[in-house]
Amino acid sequence: MSLLGSGRSKAGIITATAALLMAGTAIPASATEYTTLRSASWSYADSAAPKTAFVNPAGDAPVGAKVTADHKKHVSKSYFTFDLSGLAGATVLDARLTTGETAVADCTAARGTELWVTAPAKKAPTWAEQPRELSRLSGRSDPAECPAEFVGWDAETALQQAIDAGRTSLTLAMRLPDAQQYNPRFGRTYRPVLSVSLQENQPPVTPTALKTGEHPCADNPLVRRGGTGLSATVRDPDDMNFSAEFAWWPVDHPDQRATGTDDIYGFLSTYYDPDAQLADGVTYAWQVRAKDSLAASPWSVTCRFTTDFSAPAAGPVITSADYLPDDITKGGTGIPGSFTFDAQGDTDVIGFTWGGGYVAADHPGGTATVSYTPSSSGPLNMYAWSVDAAGNTSPSGGYRFWVAGNEPAVACTPASDYVGVPRQCTFTPHGNGGATAYVWKFDQGAETTVPAGADGTATVTITPTEPEQFQTLTVRTKLTNGNLTAATTHHPGIRLGEPTVDVPAAMVAGQPAEFTFHAVLPESTSFGYSWDGGEVVTVPAGPDGVGKASIVSPDPSWHTLTVFSVTAAGQRSGTTETYVDVAES
Repeated sequence: MSLLGSGRSKAGIITATAALLMAGTAIPASATEYTTLRSASWSYADSAAPKTAFVNPAGDAPVGAKVTADHKKHVSKSYFTFDLSGLAGATVLDARLTTGETAVADCTAARGTELWVTAPAKKAPTWAEQPRELSRLSGRSDPAECPAEFVGWDAETALQQAIDAGRTSLTLAMRLPDAQQYNPRFGRTYRPVLSVSLQENQPPVTPTALKTGEHPCADNPLVRRGGTGLSATVRDPDDMNFSAEFAWWPVDHPDQRATGTDDIYGFLSTYYDPDAQLADGVTYAWQVRAKDSLAASPWSVTCRFTTDFSAPAAGPVITSADYLPDDITKGGTGIPGSFTFDAQGDTDVIGFTWGGGYVAADHPGGTATVSYTPSSSGPLNMYAWSVDAAGNTSPSGGYRFWVAGNEPAVACTPASDYVGVPRQCTFTPHGNGGATAYVWKFDQGAETTVPAGADGTATVTITPTEPEQFQTLTVRTKLTNGNLTAATTHHPGIRLGEPTVDVPAAMVAGQPAEFTFHAVLPESTSFGYSWDGGEVVTVPAGPDGVGKASIVSPDPSWHTLTVFSVTAAGQRSGTTETYVDVAES
């Protein structure tokens, strides 16, 4: 249970709560806020116009008698109607109705204003047709001030009776008692609105959308161990913290009813699993209700389930005519084969699970055939499990078989050469399945498809250009059935052409030393070098592929020199790393 936003001041709430406690009224910890309900409309009846209803007029609400300037006497009652549609099913814990006087004919005359619950009326009251007055509100406050800013009545009984009667509105008549009603000395007017500060609790809504495991209530499912979770959708109109009480019992032993509780914190669903308290082979009924600290919803509809905690004893036998345990020539990657699972007559078995999901048996205890397309060659293992109607699974059944290799053969010419030199690579079909095309990719490039020629082969050109990383050509055959084989990976032989470096016999700190670089990568036109990982410096290479660099090291120590060459086309060689000992000056 929770409460709606307060329409009273904090001080007013504290005062009201303290008064209730002093009176001995217990207030639940979760029910300490108030909401304000205001009259939705008002009207009054006047004896001087007995057939007229004055509905929502401007001005204040008159009660009792008054004499106007034309010496005409008017006797009035005022009527206030509240909309109770938002309180259906609620329990009213406290309610105090207030309004204020706006004018009093004679402050020495005793205040006698009454509020009465009226019978429902189809039209606004007139003096000639007044609704029957059923019960009078008690507990009127009589402040000494006149006119009084606040006059109040106890309203919880009137509200609760109206709610319990299923009324969606409540009309109160404000009037003077018969002894005062016709005497102008007692006449008064009030603000044209009544306010009720109330503490109320609405019970949770009856749970819906009941499920046993993943099964809707109507399924009456057969369930396995671990599949007995009970769930429902729940809601409390005025609280986010409440609970759900689940009850279950064997249908033939309702006296064995058991219960469990799920605490709900801000959710609209509830879950409880009585698995450990259930016996095998029993049909159970169950239902659920939602509860807060003051009220409970009606019990939900009743659902049923039957437990089956006994799994099939043996796994299925697996066979295949397309892929055999001892024949390495059968099939290939990308070539589907049929595999049969056999429950060997165990009539509890209705299907099988395997790497491709679930497949139903042709009849209880029968067989099922699936298609599997290997993605790798060599020896493989397939596993499957028998499944009963409750979802229990057997131990695994296994089948070991061979898949013939049919990945394409790859040969490149030249087989090995310098980085940057193009290669002609030929793809040739191998094994079963034929070839209509090849899907290939070199290093980080895009995947490309090339059609197979009449002889089944295809040739492409690749150019290894990265001297600092391992480069791989991957190729898959597109078979005549449209599938792809597993990939062949080919690493073309690449000579990186790292330059050689002539290091001076002695190098002294602070003095220039000349280093000579010799290109190995053909057609190199320059060198790049770096001292101790610093900025790369470029020097030209002569026609003979030789370049020189004068280097000054400021400090004595071991230092690192890295050198590479670059061709006119921008192809870079591999890197040579040389360690140089620099002596003190």
